[in-house]
Amino acid sequence: MHTTNINSMILARLLKRIFAAGTALLILLSGCRRDSLHLTEPPAAQGTETPETGEQLLCDAIDAMTSIAEWTGYPGSQPAPETVPAGTGNTAADSVFVYGTVTSGGLGVVVTERHTHPKGLLLITVRRSYGTPGRIVSEVAKFDTYEGFRAGKPAQTTVTEICPASRDTIVTHVIRNGITESYTFRLPVVTRVENQVAGTVRITSRYAGAGGVVTEVTDENQSLIRRTTNSALPSGALCTRTDLPDGSWKIVTSLGNADGSVSRETVSGH
Repeated sequence: MHTTNINSMILARLLKRIFAAGTALLILLSGCRRDSLHLTEPPAAQGTETPETGEQLLCDAIDAMTSIAEWTGYPGSQPAPETVPAGTGNTAADSVFVYGTVTSGGLGVVVTERHTHPKGLLLITVRRSYGTPGRIVSEVAKFDTYEGFRAGKPAQTTVTEICPASRDTIVTHVIRNGITESYTFRLPVVTRVENQVAGTVRITSRYAGAGGVVTEVTDENQSLIRRTTNSALPSGALCTRTDLPDGSWKIVTSLGNADGSVSRETVSGH
């Protein structure tokens, strides 16, 4: 009987320890589960677009202005509200519309409207480009629904004002969703692109000069490929001069009009 009582006591203590360990394990597992649930909440926001840097906004605005000068389509294409499908979820082909308008102060504006579907999702980007001497303005509104586009309610807005203060110095003011940011670039803004298939390297440097922003493209040996100078006129017109290594040059002036048309003037020489 004494041995049985001792065994019973040992068994009771063992069960007690097992129960205590099991409870601790349960609490530990429950804690891990709570942590796991907490850690899985942030990825829901991963789909949001990373804000563009000051350098990106500067490059995008200048590249857009150069693209307007090189535009080979019909200048004055009307905006596309009437061509936008009424339903949602439509995956119409990507398209670009270029047309003119004016600001409340009478400055001519060239509008580039792009309807794209990155990853199958709708994105309508409306860029308004214009300026005055010493200032280039690029206003961008992005819409992610047709309803917002028709109502003029963008999901995101950005206004980039580029001021070539002096040679090698560009001051850029950015209004992003109502918040103002300022950037000063005292050194050229340089980007490098390598084409592994073609085996070529293109180095692009952007800096202030000649009253505008100079974009110089060279190869890996620093040989000039193209030099483009973007500036603006008192009317709001965009002026783009392109110089090539052979000494030839071309100046394209683009002005948006109130009737939706875009006036273009091209002068070239050698």
